[in-house]
Amino acid sequence: MSIIEISLNIEAQGSGYFKVSALMSGQSYDLTFIWSTRSQCWYLNVDETVKGIKIVTGIDLLEPYHYMDTIPPGKLGAYRNSGRDSKPGFGNFGIDKEITLLYEEP
Repeated sequence: MSIIEISLNIEAQGSGYFKVSALMSGQSYDLTFIWSTRSQCWYLNVDETVKGIKIVTGIDLLEPYHYMDTIPPGKLGAYRNSGRDSKPGFGNFGIDKEITLLYEEP
């Protein structure tokens, strides 16, 4: 079992919509991140197969979709790097930020 940090550099992207390719459990997946100004939260699409996963901390974001063959078999979650109780926002989510996205291989 290993844990991988998904490389998100939101500031370099400069917008509330961007895509990254992530290697999870030996397969490449396209992850699309969409910022909702109305809800003030991030949403995630995985390979255009699963859309609209609200990114919250402390849970396996993929758990409801593990029955699908097109979803990585491990756990994907947003985790706090500090003791503060905060949600993933536009300025605190990504590499070297308060909240990071981690993948735990099965």
